[in-house]
Amino acid sequence: MHTPIDNPLISGIHHITAVAASAADNYRFYTRVLGLRLVKKTVNFDDPFTYHLYYGDETGCPGTLLTFFPWEGLPQGSPGTGMVSAMAFAIPHFSVDYWTQRLAEQGITVAAESRYGEPVIRFADPHGLPLELIGTPPRDDPSQRAPDSRTAITGFHSATLLVDRIEDTQQTIVDGMGMTPGQREGNRYRFAMQDESAPGHLLDVVVDASAGKGRPGGGTVHHIAFRTRNSREQLAWRQRLQRHGLSVTDVRDRTYFQSIYFNEPGGVLFEIATDPPGFSVDEDLNDLDTALKLPAQYEPLRGQIEEQLPPLETPDFRHVYVPAEPNAVDAETIVALHGTGGNEHDLISLVRQVSPSAAIISPRGKVLENGMPRFFRRLTEGVFDENDVRRNAHDLSDFLTLASRRHGQPGKGLIALGYSNGANMAAAIMLLRAEVFSGAILFRPMMPLQMGGLPDLTCRSILITTGRFDRVIPPAETQRLIRTLKKAGASVEVVDTDAGHELTAADVEAARAWLAKGPGRACSATPLREKNAA
Repeated sequence: MHTPIDNPLISGIHHITAVAASAADNYRFYTRVLGLRLVKKTVNFDDPFTYHLYYGDETGCPGTLLTFFPWEGLPQGSPGTGMVSAMAFAIPHFSVDYWTQRLAEQGITVAAESRYGEPVIRFADPHGLPLELIGTPPRDDPSQRAPDSRTAITGFHSATLLVDRIEDTQQTIVDGMGMTPGQREGNRYRFAMQDESAPGHLLDVVVDASAGKGRPGGGTVHHIAFRTRNSREQLAWRQRLQRHGLSVTDVRDRTYFQSIYFNEPGGVLFEIATDPPGFSVDEDLNDLDTALKLPAQYEPLRGQIEEQLPPLETPDFRHVYVPAEPNAVDAETIVALHGTGGNEHDLISLVRQVSPSAAIISPRGKVLENGMPRFFRRLTEGVFDENDVRRNAHDLSDFLTLASRRHGQPGKGLIALGYSNGANMAAAIMLLRAEVFSGAILFRPMMPLQMGGLPDLTCRSILITTGRFDRVIPPAETQRLIRTLKKAGASVEVVDTDAGHELTAADVEAARAWLAKGPGRACSATPLREKNAA
């Protein structure tokens, strides 16, 4: 029998597990935007047809691990009392400006504040999960996977619990779990765990009786796990917490660590997890993000599980592809580009009104503005971030080229059909990547960027429809676009409608008539020379 441990150690956060609404969006954001490594791809122990994805540092060290259950299409939840309301990563203090700019370039809304004398960047992931980056003195061994290793996330800084009263929660984490009370700022109480050198050794508790109970769903935290060194210490914690009147589960084998669970008095689900055995127990460290690993009891179901799990690596743009009608001969392929706040489904029915037979590629813009998808970032209303316009225009052009080849469309070229922000993106592609579109239908567009030189658009036909009562698009900017396209050699037809910014039957009829003329058929599918290129 093992000798009891009188003073077990909780050094810091082991991992935090949250809920997402799309595995592919989740994977893309945490690996490409935040620069974390996918260190284990496995499944939920209680729902084997749902991923359990682990992100962290190069080896999956405890204190760096953020894990997700991505249930596809799950409605968004709402953080509230009885939940972890935010989680904070540590970054080198000199990289705060770098991260602020990097997130802004991705169309992510950020807010800045100071907390306990440290700079804090607050933002949310694609499903609304509250995240923070906190500037700290650089660690000795920074991650090597971020765009600049000197600025990389180094692990957790802290997590924030939201409760409606502090007394019982404080008693549990101080008397029951050995944390030390620290500073207080307003209704925020800080507690430190037992290893000040460990990542994630701080825990904040915010008290707000008016916040309301949290609602589980996409973008919320499922539970927070704390580190202990081995299974003997874990058993000691179980006994100690039970003596404090808490209901603690039996030890559960999670393959990469052992776990016990309990709810603290404020309602937050806590886990205490062992550091060993770690993520190399079933595969080499270099291969951590490659194979799908299943708990032994689910291996007989591997074929069914792999068939039902969605792919993590998807095209850069979430999109819908609608094939041409089976009997359509030489049908066009129309690229539908939605307006601000739309998505890949919004314009499908409109395209079908314009062309009952065309194939359709309809991507969703990747930039978010207050949670609304767009194709590029704007600085203020009507003022575009031109660097972002160019970057996303090239990105979308590359995607459309690959998508057209993958779907095996005939070489007539693609025809853009864009509304508002989508029309502006289509115009930017016409000006920057003339080879992509053979023609374009632009509903309510404006000039998207300044041009030093112009492409050769002499064989491109473009329809522009405006609303005489449109209060969103400045008429002068639409006229500037028209003049620019004509100067580049395009054949531009303009239809003014008795409408505002909204689309009407007159727009559909104009597009249908324009398309019936066969725009773009004189154009080669090969790239055109640019003239007067800047």
